[in-house]
Amino acid sequence: SPRIASVNDTTVAYVAFSQFPGSWREEGNGIYLALASDEKIKKSIQEAAEEADIVVASFHFGEEYRDLPDSYQKAIARFAIDAGADLVIGHHPHVVQPVESYRNGYIVYSLGNFVFDQDFSSETMQGLLLEVEIMDKQIVGITPREIKINPRFQPELVSP
Repeated sequence: SPRIASVNDTTVAYVAFSQFPGSWREEGNGIYLALASDEKIKKSIQEAAEEADIVVASFHFGEEYRDLPDSYQKAIARFAIDAGADLVIGHHPHVVQPVESYRNGYIVYSLGNFVFDQDFSSETMQGLLLEVEIMDKQIVGITPREIKINPRFQPELVSP
């Protein structure tokens, strides 16, 4: 089920999926992360689109520490856009992966780390903060902002 939020006069629906088994549910407040399947993704995104102006699909997918998306990530992210998502945001690799515009949406394959204690490489001490520009209830652009995790494991913008 989508989580709906209002930002000024725009409603945004968030849906979340995982490539990996072990999906969880917290019964009290309805938080749910679904194991990704074409059927679940399409149904969830279409239902969310009926309730909101913008749909964001979050995916826990990809191979850890790989700086490029694999074929599964590309296929499922593009499937989500084709199903009606406006923005796909990926996480799991712990390193930044490419950002792309696809058809009428945007895909961020991996934001990398934001707050994490993986100081064994410079790549795991970096991430992206994503600025999303919305106009007339539509995403009109995204701007990835580089962050670096400082020695206290806190994010700092690399440049404004």
